[in-house]
Amino acid sequence: MPAPLGLFRLLSPDQAEWLRPDGAVQRGSLAELAALTSTVRLLLVAPGETITLHPVPLPSRKRSTWARAVPYALEDVLADDIETLHFALGAAPDQGRLPVAVVAHAELRAWLETCSAAGLSPIAIVPEPLLLPWQPGDWSVLLEERRAVVRTGRWDGFAADRDTLDFLLQQALAEAGDAQPQRLRVWGGSLPELVGADLNGQIEASSMEPLQVFATMAQPVLLNLLQGSYSRQAHWGRRLRPWRAAAALAGLWLLVQGVTQIYDYRRLRQELVMLQTGMEQVYKEAVPGATRIVNPKAQLEARLRELTPSGGGGGFLDLLYRGGQPLTGFTELTVRGLSYRDGQLDLALDGGSPAVLDRLRQQLDQQPGLRAEVRTTQREGQVESKVTLKKATS
Repeated sequence: MPAPLGLFRLLSPDQAEWLRPDGAVQRGSLAELAALTSTVRLLLVAPGETITLHPVPLPSRKRSTWARAVPYALEDVLADDIETLHFALGAAPDQGRLPVAVVAHAELRAWLETCSAAGLSPIAIVPEPLLLPWQPGDWSVLLEERRAVVRTGRWDGFAADRDTLDFLLQQALAEAGDAQPQRLRVWGGSLPELVGADLNGQIEASSMEPLQVFATMAQPVLLNLLQGSYSRQAHWGRRLRPWRAAAALAGLWLLVQGVTQIYDYRRLRQELVMLQTGMEQVYKEAVPGATRIVNPKAQLEARLRELTPSGGGGGFLDLLYRGGQPLTGFTELTVRGLSYRDGQLDLALDGGSPAVLDRLRQQLDQQPGLRAEVRTTQREGQVESKVTLKKATS
């Protein structure tokens, strides 16, 4: 016979409240709870504010595709990126719709890390609204001091502040349309003001603690957040016996070493090919007229040596430096292109005026060791000019 369920809620990183076997609610540290859980199966009650519930039309008949299809089916109604969310699916469809609970990965991991640090291993994490008693035709409301939990259907519900409860209930009633409830069952306080002539209200036992109300639910738990990578099966390896774990790890280590070496070899080969392709592309961009590429690195170094002045100046970089200095003072001129061949640098310029270009020529002539020629043409009202720079003959 399986051990009974033990419900508990996290109140803070080190405090919790739980339902004792005698039905009383106890509050204390997680260490105290861990000391009392040897004879029960723990069920963590997840706060409804952090979870949204969605009955989704079945994406396909194959259950194997549901986990992949559901996030995209809900993408338009969720505010957060689906990559940051965990989607828990119901065990079976209900009237053609699949129950889905959505929670942020960060929230779920935080709960599990808190439990693990205290030595707690819940067998299930269940959305709070789905633990309220419910039957067709009823809505259930659990009132606490500052918050409320509402169940509006077999797989629907929410949690909210008391200040916004009336507004959210009114909105839920409007969305329900013809499916509005005949009765509103309330635990922990008086009926909300929205209860009217068409909605019967029933006050339940107001002295019951929330965990005691949750424990009265007769319907079995069918929507567990511990699915996929969070399932207990996913962590089964950590529960193996020591000798089995050691043997498995040894075999796994050997397998991983072999796979890693093969993977690294293939990855390095791919990186080498990518680098070679990238170097060839760089060389083609640097030397547009190149047609034969054997060793782009060596070819580019040789090309740079050709462009670099060797002693007396006159190379590409030297001409570019000498000609570029005066150009920086002429904001009305734009360099449209340049070319270098056999010690001659040609600059194609747009803009300016004959007077501006004459001043540019005068400044270029003042550069020591530089001979400049400026040719100007006008095409469709635009001034185009070509500046030729060479090393001045001594």
